[in-house]
Amino acid sequence: MLFNHRIDAFLRENEITVAILDGLDNEGFYIPEKRTIILKSELSKNEQIKVLLHELGHIFNDDKVIGSYNGYLVPRSKMESKANDFMLRELLENYILRTNTEPTDINCVSFLESERLPMSFEDSVRRIIMGGLSV
Repeated sequence: MLFNHRIDAFLRENEITVAILDGLDNEGFYIPEKRTIILKSELSKNEQIKVLLHELGHIFNDDKVIGSYNGYLVPRSKMESKANDFMLRELLENYILRTNTEPTDINCVSFLESERLPMSFEDSVRRIIMGGLSV
């Protein structure tokens, strides 16, 4: 098991490879032609999972945004937002299973602190919880 059962199965089912490399400038990125996500080796396992989920969010959502990631601020911003939402949704679902908490009982700040995520995600977490989670 590389990450956790759910992520590993997801990667396998979608034929996505993960490579962990030293000395990257970025925390991670996706190479579409190779169906490979590259992660920075210096990250902790939890940080790698967050970056991996963010990159998976790009894989499954970027084609739904009109425009190019490179060179255009609005499409890039939308793609980053969707990738972050994917990561947050997955982390929330795992948090619910791990803590046996009902979605409506989640304290957004406590969740963000437990996952070591910035408080700037608080509104996104609230929106995702209000929209419903499939746990």
